[in-house]
Amino acid sequence: MLKHFTWQQFLIAALVLSIIWYAVIILVFYRQRIQNYLNGKYKNNKPPEPLGHAWDEEFEDEFSNDENILLVMPGLPDGMSKLSMSQFSFGPRGADEDLDVSRERQQSIVPDVLEELKSIFHTLEMQQGTKQDFISLFALVSGKYPTIKGTANERALNEYILKNAPFPISDNELSNLWN
Repeated sequence: MLKHFTWQQFLIAALVLSIIWYAVIILVFYRQRIQNYLNGKYKNNKPPEPLGHAWDEEFEDEFSNDENILLVMPGLPDGMSKLSMSQFSFGPRGADEDLDVSRERQQSIVPDVLEELKSIFHTLEMQQGTKQDFISLFALVSGKYPTIKGTANERALNEYILKNAPFPISDNELSNLWN
C-alpha cells in the first residue's frame, strides 16, 4: 500500500498536517491573547508584578525604597590578606632554607638509590653474585650519592639492604659501605 505514495506526496501531507496541528494548539492555548491582540487590548508595557513572600511583611517597615542604604562588604578575617600571584609561592624562606633544601634533595634521591639497589640485587640473583660483587657494585652507588651518608635515609636504606640481600651482612660492613 505504501508503494502507491511518492515522497513528494508524503512530504506535502506531513507539512499540511503539521500546520493544522500547530494551528489547533495555538488556538486552544493562546485564544485569549489572540482575541486581545485583534481587539487592540493587548499591551505588554508594564513589567510583571513580583510575587509576594511571607517574610515581606516582617521587613516592610525596616527599609523604605526612598532611603539610600549603604551596604558594606565585610573585610577579610583577622590574620588573612590578599596576595598577588607573584607574592605567593611554596618555596622555603628564611634561615632554614638550606636545611629544607638539603632534606628535599635527600628525599628525592632515596627513590633513585632504591632503584639502583633493586637492579644490583637483580643482577646478583641472576649471576649468582657474592658479597664482594655487591660491595663493588654498591661502591658505585655510594660514590654517586654521597649526600645520604650520616642521615636517617642511610639507616632506612641499610634496613632495606639487610632485608633484601641474598647473603648475611653485618652492621660493621653496612657502615663501611657508605664510606
